[in-house]
Amino acid sequence: MPLDILLVDDNRDATELLEELLSMEGHAIRTAATAQEALALARAQPAQVLLVDQNLPDMQGSDLVPLLRAAVAAHGAGPCFAIAITGMASGVSVGAEVGQFDYVLGKPLDFDAFDAVLAKCAAALQPPTL
Repeated sequence: MPLDILLVDDNRDATELLEELLSMEGHAIRTAATAQEALALARAQPAQVLLVDQNLPDMQGSDLVPLLRAAVAAHGAGPCFAIAITGMASGVSVGAEVGQFDYVLGKPLDFDAFDAVLAKCAAALQPPTL
């Protein structure tokens, strides 16, 4: 299932790489380098997955995520998942040590773990089958 993803990271090289990889997998990607840009994008169109760097120039990612979720909810959109990208050790954490996130992924990004998290999000966003 293709996902609508909002990618928020001030590292342009990392953003371009992820945007290219995710686009090749069929996902719709919008990018922002700051919290303010991300909020404007989320208010214009909700996203299913919020992929947010923890350290942004104008706000911590864990402070931004509740605002992004509120913007998504204001559209009446369904649930969304927030995934942190941090400078912590590579791997996946559930229950998120970093505040408001559903999943935490360390840098450098483990692409197998990243794909597994996206697959979990896509599965959870599928309508139930009867």
